[in-house]
Amino acid sequence: GLSSLWRLFRGKKWNVLRQRVDSCSYDLDQLRLLVITVQGLIHLLVDLINSLPLYSLGLRLCRPYRLAAGVKFRVLEKEAGRPLRLLMQINPLSYNHVMHIYRLPRCGCHPKHSWGTLCRKLVFGELIYPWRQREDKQD
Repeated sequence: GLSSLWRLFRGKKWNVLRQRVDSCSYDLDQLRLLVITVQGLIHLLVDLINSLPLYSLGLRLCRPYRLAAGVKFRVLEKEAGRPLRLLMQINPLSYNHVMHIYRLPRCGCHPKHSWGTLCRKLVFGELIYPWRQREDKQD
């Protein structure tokens, strides 16, 4: 994917029928739209990775007793005159609950920079700028 993206920015493309690299001229608007789309997909991927509770899921997978949803007690010995012996078992938290409890809130982009506004700008022919995150400086 990276090699074809590199060829695209150099004005080349892979011709599948002839099995060779041909030159291709793209307009500046087409290249800018491609860059904005790739940048938006990368932002979505980074937001998804940042909001997933990877440590908690790994902990649930390797040591499920560390994330407990509760405990169960089972009677081992019940004899008159002797102490009651119980066995305590930990109920591990389900993966669904781990995702629900430990998932971080998504930071996302500015509300004005979303896929809906990008599509609306494309349809109405408005000017599209590259996506910026909240911590970027506004010029």
